[in-house]
Amino acid sequence: MNNKEKIGKIIRERRKSIPLTLNQLADASGVSTGHLANIELGHRFPSPRTLLKIAAPLGFYPNELLISAGYLSPEVSMLPREQRDKLRAELDTLLDRVITDTNDSKRIKQIIDRLLMIG
Repeated sequence: MNNKEKIGKIIRERRKSIPLTLNQLADASGVSTGHLANIELGHRFPSPRTLLKIAAPLGFYPNELLISAGYLSPEVSMLPREQRDKLRAELDTLLDRVITDTNDSKRIKQIIDRLLMIG
């Protein structure tokens, strides 16, 4: 199995397990249904930008798909997933106590997510 087929299989299996249709994933990610279908079939290899767009709707951390596709080394992720999830939950609780503006809270959570992914 080549890299195109491997990443396509990972994406297809996750999408079906959620379950999401290709159209639903396209709507959630902003990536066209046709492009997603070609990725899943192993006909196209997704760019890092495309992988980042589809990671969240599929429940992946952004770097998980980038590592699976070979764009990042596995060493990039410094913390195990379990520890990142625990930190994220603790930070979310603290933010909910401190921040009343939901836009600020969402933006800070996005920044935290990025920091936790980069290590």
